[in-house]
Amino acid sequence: MTHQDDKPLRGVGVYWIDEADYATVKALFEDGATLPPEWAQWQKMAIEMETGLKAYGHPVMRVRIDPESFAGWCAAHGTTTGRQGRKAYIAEAVFDRWGDQS
Repeated sequence: MTHQDDKPLRGVGVYWIDEADYATVKALFEDGATLPPEWAQWQKMAIEMETGLKAYGHPVMRVRIDPESFAGWCAAHGTTTGRQGRKAYIAEAVFDRWGDQS
């Protein structure tokens, strides 16, 4: 009998924004006003989150948000360019990489 703690932790996706795309992505996100004004500030927070997840043992995948493809993906999937859309976009990328982790 296998103990639940013996099961590997699920892979997790975190969204990643390239510095050159930051202003465009910030304007694209419907909740972009909640992001830090500068990319370096956002990057610091993103790395801290990623580091924390890794410290708990999660495999972490950076999911790059390309402004053009992300906007098109959201439109094609009938979702927003805010939190809901990012979560769905990341979930699809994680599924594509690691499959069904349930």
